[in-house]
Amino acid sequence: MERVEADVCVVGAGYAGLTAAWRLQGAGRSVVVLEARDRVGGRVWTVDRPEGGVLERGGGWIAPKHDAFRALLDEFGIATYKTYDAGHHLLVGEGKIRRYKGLIPKISPWAVISIARAQLKIDRLAKQVPLEAPWTAKRAAEWDATPISSWVERSGISKGIARDLFECATRGLFTSENGLDDTSFLNLLFLVHSHGSINTLFSIRNGSQDSLIEGGAGRAARAIAEKLGSAVRLNSPVREITQEAGRITVGSADAIVESRHVVLAIPPALTLDIAWTPSLPPERTELYTRYVAGPESKTLLVYDEPFWRADGFSGQTAAPGTASEVTLDASPSSGTPGVLASFAFGPVAKRFDGLDEDVRRKAVLDELTERLGPKAGRPIGYVHTPWFEEPWTRGCSMAHFPPGLLTTHGHLLREPLGAVHFAGTETAWVSHGAIDGAIRSGERAAAEILEA
Repeated sequence: MERVEADVCVVGAGYAGLTAAWRLQGAGRSVVVLEARDRVGGRVWTVDRPEGGVLERGGGWIAPKHDAFRALLDEFGIATYKTYDAGHHLLVGEGKIRRYKGLIPKISPWAVISIARAQLKIDRLAKQVPLEAPWTAKRAAEWDATPISSWVERSGISKGIARDLFECATRGLFTSENGLDDTSFLNLLFLVHSHGSINTLFSIRNGSQDSLIEGGAGRAARAIAEKLGSAVRLNSPVREITQEAGRITVGSADAIVESRHVVLAIPPALTLDIAWTPSLPPERTELYTRYVAGPESKTLLVYDEPFWRADGFSGQTAAPGTASEVTLDASPSSGTPGVLASFAFGPVAKRFDGLDEDVRRKAVLDELTERLGPKAGRPIGYVHTPWFEEPWTRGCSMAHFPPGLLTTHGHLLREPLGAVHFAGTETAWVSHGAIDGAIRSGERAAAEILEA
């Protein structure tokens, strides 16, 4: 077992950990980065196609106001391009396939009004939630005790396709295993405030899915890892962290690292896989036991060309409760090959991921064929990623707070534990849950150490 000394040991080589290490090294600190996977990027997983180009198995989009992510891309000379959204979108439900353009699907005017009113109310309430301390909101206890599902039931959103669409979009934010029953309304309000509006979270143009990155979202992560060089150790899951006498010892699969500080930048639930000396305080154990991510699957379907564009479609479709709940055009800026990204969330993802591979694939292709025609059933490439089954992730896109947890334990997310500092998109107050949030958290953790 190799023994290594460094000023800072960073656990996790996703964007949070890599950003922290990059900023610390730039400030003259020596760093070691321990990563359990055989790659960097964490929940961002850009893979190269043998034929050329890349596919995004994980997070891939960037919003106009993701300033930290954009600054990092600029640092490495990496460009972005707009997500394709021209043409008709499709909404499937109640035995119909509805074509529409813009943000408003062709459902009854009252259903549209009921969704708009609910979203306006959410935006208004979200502004009452302090970003850096959501548990201090005047109505925090009330909102935290309320599951999102209960609020939706009382929201006035019309039942039927309007309710199904809103619930599907919201499930897509949190991907809880038990749907919206398992996430607190305060969590939703905090997330909305963190991104500016609920419409930002749901939208392509000027929203969270506004643009993609040339060469893939993992490109900057790879560039940082190359700059860090041998400081990044892959296939090195951390098994124990010991704090004593002003030093921290981190034991991994292939190294023992002694340092003055640690940045822990891993999904919250994985914290419990580490043996801690002294033991984790009970309140932290409860936080990491309950603050978990849920099932989400992302399926990439590759075609010779984005045929849906010539047929007048944007590639944006929604069919709540199906094997392909949401699709987006994820093609490269060149337009070839054509790539559709298909998603399923929460209990729907869990149900379909439990099927045999061939049965699940047929379910996805049948859905897309019904919406986009027979060409959709003949992809030249098919890559399915059930994130809940990834051992070093265990769910996407982020952990969620069940009712009652945010007000009692939320303050621990960013609070250092001795000389252990916490990073990761779940610890970000701005762009919470996004790649931009992960980068911001890494910069914040680095600043904490530099100021110590």
